[in-house]
Amino acid sequence: MPDIRLENLTKRWGDVVAVDNLNLTIPDRSFTCLLGPSGCGKTTTLRMIAGLEEPTRGKISNGDKLVFCSERGLSLSPDKRDVGLIFQNYALWPHMTVFQNIAFGLEMKKMSRSQVEERVKEAAGWMQIDEYLQRYPSELSGGQQQRVALARSLAPRPNCLLMDEPLSNLDAKLRMDMRTELKRIHAETNMTIVYVTHDQLEAISMATTVVVMKDGKLEQCDEPLRLYKYPNNLFVADFVGSPSINLLKGKIVELRDVWTVQCGDWLLSLKKAPYGDTAIKNGHEVVVGVRCEDILISNPEPPAIGMLVYSNLPTGSDTFVRLRHEDISLTAKLSEADIIPTGSEINASFRPERVLLFDSKTGERMSEGSSLVNFSIAP
Repeated sequence: MPDIRLENLTKRWGDVVAVDNLNLTIPDRSFTCLLGPSGCGKTTTLRMIAGLEEPTRGKISNGDKLVFCSERGLSLSPDKRDVGLIFQNYALWPHMTVFQNIAFGLEMKKMSRSQVEERVKEAAGWMQIDEYLQRYPSELSGGQQQRVALARSLAPRPNCLLMDEPLSNLDAKLRMDMRTELKRIHAETNMTIVYVTHDQLEAISMATTVVVMKDGKLEQCDEPLRLYKYPNNLFVADFVGSPSINLLKGKIVELRDVWTVQCGDWLLSLKKAPYGDTAIKNGHEVVVGVRCEDILISNPEPPAIGMLVYSNLPTGSDTFVRLRHEDISLTAKLSEADIIPTGSEINASFRPERVLLFDSKTGERMSEGSSLVNFSIAP
């Protein structure tokens, strides 16, 4: 399937704007996740691609094929868009066997019996549910039912699979298993997948491209790891990552070969940012962002500052510690499952090249990652 292109796509319900002038290209054969909080417009966007919701204005095209255009009054029905749909509700027919559920859509297409059997067995093989074909949905677990729903959508061999939070009803272990299966299916079929989720871990672990949305607008479209390391703005930085990124309010107090940023009584000297500095002046309010894994604790070498450990959060493989200095609080990640006793004093610093700087007023990122060259207490 060629790229899916959304041009100036807008959806309104009266005064409510669900999707606001969205421009997005979903690459062919990609696993694209639409990520954002509830009400950001991601499900509405998916439904407009599927043809279940008609945009207020804009265009949707699959390669050279225009499937919706408000100016021309063109809107192809869902059955003509060659997409498969999977929702949070599995929507399996309870009175039909697994085989019959998977075959239902194929029979509606008037396929021959031999073609139906071939497609059902192929889809069941992909989802590893061959042994359940004669069972009824009530005889299956939640994870098995989800596999049947996936097989039913895969059987017609659509060019694109649209999925709206399909794993949200499963427990944590099943969700992890199904994420693995979805990545395997994507690799085996080379199918374009558009996947809606509010779970940033799900998006980062599965997608080849992540689209972050807020209030119906596109905040950032990027590869998962780049999205994590170099968020475009404070919303993306804070939304993506668990635990959330450490954000420290401060202001620039000196601009020379390095930028000196004061956060509370801390002074951070950062190598000059590679762009965005033309309008920067002394006193410019900024936000310093540092991921928990980029905080180095018990680091005897300067630059480092003493902090107090006031909480431990062990997770098994890792331990997160909460650190405090005056009014500044940080969350740091230990590389091993060690526990530092509460009340201990440790030295803390930031990993060079991993300190992000944001404009406090606009929220936009000001640097690709500024290298920390000094870290001290203000005199």
